Amino acid sequence: MTTDGIPRPLNWKELYQLAMLEMDPAKLPSAITRANDAILDSIERIDRNALGHELSALNDALNNLRLLRREYEHGMKEYREQDRRKLG
Repeated sequence: MTTDGIPRPLNWKELYQLAMLEMDPAKLPSAITRANDAILDSIERIDRNALGHELSALNDALNNLRLLRREYEHGMKEYREQDRRKLG
């Protein structure tokens, strides 16, 4: 992640991998958001004629992040419901 001691920004693929591998539920929403934003930025900059495979990879990554976010939100909803049942 560094070149000559200077940190370089992470690209969309690295941010995507970090989000998909994040195990800490408290960190997952921000990891998903960072990856999603990086992917959208890449889509805006891409030359659609030259890099069709890259656009496909970006689209796949966005879809996977949507699924990950949905699973996270579903898990949090179930956790809150279980917590309410214990208290009530």
